[in-house]
Amino acid sequence: MNSTGQLSPIVWRPVRGGVYVTTLEPATVNCGLVVGTSGALLVDSGSSPAQGQALRDSVAQVTDVPLRHVVVTHHHWDHTYGLAAFAGVETIGHEAAAAALTSDAARAAAIGQGLAPDDVVGPTTSISILAARDLGGNHVEIGYFGPGHTQGDLAILVPAARVLFAGDLVENGAPPQVDETTSLKNWPQVMEALLTLCKPDAIVVPGHGELVEPDFVAWQRAGLAAIYGQCEWLVTQGVAESDAYSHPELQWPWDEEWVRASIHHAYVELAASGVKPVRTLPIQAVGRG
Repeated sequence: MNSTGQLSPIVWRPVRGGVYVTTLEPATVNCGLVVGTSGALLVDSGSSPAQGQALRDSVAQVTDVPLRHVVVTHHHWDHTYGLAAFAGVETIGHEAAAAALTSDAARAAAIGQGLAPDDVVGPTTSISILAARDLGGNHVEIGYFGPGHTQGDLAILVPAARVLFAGDLVENGAPPQVDETTSLKNWPQVMEALLTLCKPDAIVVPGHGELVEPDFVAWQRAGLAAIYGQCEWLVTQGVAESDAYSHPELQWPWDEEWVRASIHHAYVELAASGVKPVRTLPIQAVGRG
């Protein structure tokens, strides 16, 4: 969307092997297109029904094969609120994303995006773990590896092209985003699973930002693991959340505002899982004999 409020033209950039990427505003979301000899598949649907329709129409720029499937990587508005534009096309999401999109909260959130509550719809097909679709010459694998960025993130692999769509499990240009549906504990394990899908020359399409290589995914996995692991150590040492960021023995991988929000989420997650302080010490005494 440009400064006048109009939808910007959709321009598809070739990646490799019948795979294309476009970036959509206002949230700078990477959407994908996979083309085979008998059909095409979109990854993510845009942030409104109008943007979804523009995406659907734009497939004709690239191919004359029919659009058969749309896969949404997770439930957040910038990836899914275009689903209403895809009547007659199979739309696929994880069952947790489907539940989130059909909730009263999603309908209420639509109003905040300038949409009507009925503009938000769920996918027509819900999956729990794995699915695959054959587009003719391009086989697409869709997988769920557990809670991470949300409770229902899907990764989409195009094996012949060695391209992996990671959604917001991977972020480039900004720290990975955390909200109330995030599992900081499990997210690094999900990213480890993504790495097992990647050949050395794989191209990974993050939810936002420039395309990356597997090494970037490994680096981000390490940062997320550090956040949760350090918070777990702090809790067991009896360090209060308010003192965690400034702890003298620790370094944090991203900027202060993001880290403080993530520390709060980690402390809440740890408490919910039963991780409790084993001792309470003043911050200056932690680590001393």
